[in-house]
Amino acid sequence: MAEYSIGFSEELVEAARYLADQRDKSDDTTRAILYLSLLACEIALKALLESSGQSVEDITRLGHDFSELLRALDSCRVQDRIAEDRTMMPAARLRAVMVNEHFDNATVGTILTAVKNGASKYPNEIRYGKDTMHYPSKIVLETAVRVTKWAREHQGDIHNKQ
Repeated sequence: MAEYSIGFSEELVEAARYLADQRDKSDDTTRAILYLSLLACEIALKALLESSGQSVEDITRLGHDFSELLRALDSCRVQDRIAEDRTMMPAARLRAVMVNEHFDNATVGTILTAVKNGASKYPNEIRYGKDTMHYPSKIVLETAVRVTKWAREHQGDIHNKQ
């Protein structure tokens, strides 16, 4: 049985959606949406890496660092869903998936590595502290939706290049 579950990631997304649909938009609610959404992304990325053949031990060493998780994913390939011959493409394409066209460069890669631009560091600065700085919680939630959907689509066809 796999260590990391895309199904669990999808459940985290649903929990974040539930909170996002509530009328109460307190700072704690926003923080919970951010945390659940980013956790969903972390689990989905780790599930993809595990499906690619990377060991749980190696994945665990990456911690919660989205830059490192995405870098590890860069060493993988997935099938192109559009090409008739099922051409293998770099899994790094996930980074370029557009999340919201109303924000400049609101791609999966930009949002998950927002800490480079001053966003609160996941997980600790999202869970703790007085102020949380990040993209709006609905954008981060949409990022989690895109990441888990992409992971579900490619879990069966992802391969490590090495």
